[in-house]
Amino acid sequence: MNLFSLICCAALAQAACQTDSAKREDAATKQPPAGPAGKPQAPVQVDAEVGASSARVTVRFDQAGTGVDVRASGADGLSVQGDGALARGRSVAAGETSTFDVSFTPGAGQSMLVISVRGAFAAGERIAVRAFPVGKLSAEQMSKSDGGTTQIGNERVKLLPADEVKK
Repeated sequence: MNLFSLICCAALAQAACQTDSAKREDAATKQPPAGPAGKPQAPVQVDAEVGASSARVTVRFDQAGTGVDVRASGADGLSVQGDGALARGRSVAAGETSTFDVSFTPGAGQSMLVISVRGAFAAGERIAVRAFPVGKLSAEQMSKSDGGTTQIGNERVKLLPADEVKK
C-alpha cells in the first residue's frame, strides 16, 4: 500500500509541475510587446508641413484627454509670432485630429520649430515634444566645434541622446 501511495503522490506532483510550467509558458507568450524605451509620452502623433515663415501643424490624439494644451515655440533663433498657445485646456476624443497654422520668424541658418502637447490621458499627465527643422544649416552652424548644443532662449543647451548608452 505504501508503494501505491508513493506512486500516486509522485504522479500528482509531476502533473502539478507540468501544469505550472504550462501556465508560465502561456503567460510568457501572452505578454504585450515591449514599447519604446524612455519616458512615457502623451499618446499623440505630431506632424508639420514647414515653410519659410509658417507651418501647418497636425496633432492626432490616440487617446481621449482633458486639459490638453498645445504650444509652439522656437529654438536656435526661431521666434513664434504671438504667445505660442495653439490650444488651452481642451478636451479631446480618441482619434481626433486638430490642425493649427503657426507663423514664425526663422533664425539665421537652420532653426527649429518646437511643438509641445501636454494633458491628462488614461495613464496620467503626459507631455510630448517634437521639433521640426526650418531652413538650411549655415556655414557657421556646420563648422561649430561645440556640436550637440542648441540655443534655447538665452541659454546654450547640450543635446544628449534619449536612449541609455551602456558602457
